[in-house]
Amino acid sequence: MPVARRQALLGALALAPLARPAHAQSAYPSRPVRILVGSAPGGATDITARILTEAMGAAFPRGFAVENRTGAGGNIAAETCARAPADGYTLLINDAAMMAINPVLFRQIAFDPANDFTAIALLAEFPFVFVVHPSVPARTLTELAAWAKTQPDPVLFASPNVGSQHHLGMEILAQRMGFRVTHVGFRGGGPATAALLGGQMSVGSIGLPPLIPHLREGRLRALAVSTATRSPTAPDVPTIAEAGLPDLALAVWYGLVGPRGLPTEVVRHVGEAVAEALKRPDVVQKLGAQGLSVRHMAAGPFDAFMAQERAQWGNAARAANVRIE
Repeated sequence: MPVARRQALLGALALAPLARPAHAQSAYPSRPVRILVGSAPGGATDITARILTEAMGAAFPRGFAVENRTGAGGNIAAETCARAPADGYTLLINDAAMMAINPVLFRQIAFDPANDFTAIALLAEFPFVFVVHPSVPARTLTELAAWAKTQPDPVLFASPNVGSQHHLGMEILAQRMGFRVTHVGFRGGGPATAALLGGQMSVGSIGLPPLIPHLREGRLRALAVSTATRSPTAPDVPTIAEAGLPDLALAVWYGLVGPRGLPTEVVRHVGEAVAEALKRPDVVQKLGAQGLSVRHMAAGPFDAFMAQERAQWGNAARAANVRIE
């Protein structure tokens, strides 16, 4: 083989290993990103995910696939995310139930809330509502407690998930006010609301978003919101404190996380897109119309916030003495 040809061939072979990785690597995101939601379509978590992903479209030209992985109080969705590759293509809308309450309530979970996830951003919060079917003769929490005490059996109440803040909040309320309840968990706020509307359930502890149209039209009656301040979406509904429990205030929050070890560049890209989306007036308006308030934190502060929530809600779950097999 001529010397010049042999040198050219050796040069090409030397460059080939360098070219292959550069060719294989592509900028994130190069395909649709899966957003896991732990409840059914129509609930507050699902609504939040769809509003957010629509607003983040410019930064994610390949789009999103919102996937509802229901069951076990959100544990199935959380486990799916925890076990996914840390490449940015599987993310999770999480909440205090997954991150703080479930480790206490469930005897076994297949993920570690403190170590199996990468924080990206806190998104929004909203109150849940203690609500009744109009057939229940109660217009306040005090009247609900009085009515419940006259019932021969514990009062059945609906919540979006077993072990959710909604579930635990009603257990705490019943303990504080001295009446008995039995929980019935549904796969999201939408199905729980439907059970109330249909009269299969008479009492509920449900997030505000799926309740709004039914409260406005009188098909359901709200007794109190769980937060320290009234909701702008339902300003006539008193807080728990105003209803007679001044030391009790609870909020549901939603955040965005990925599997442990998510690359810094992915966290930055997603986090910046979230921050820009949550600044948009149309996003604020859409979330507000569903009873949600924007509450943004970047990755670092959100990680610290989740640690605080694990302590607060974990203690509340232990005090409520609710365990799930």
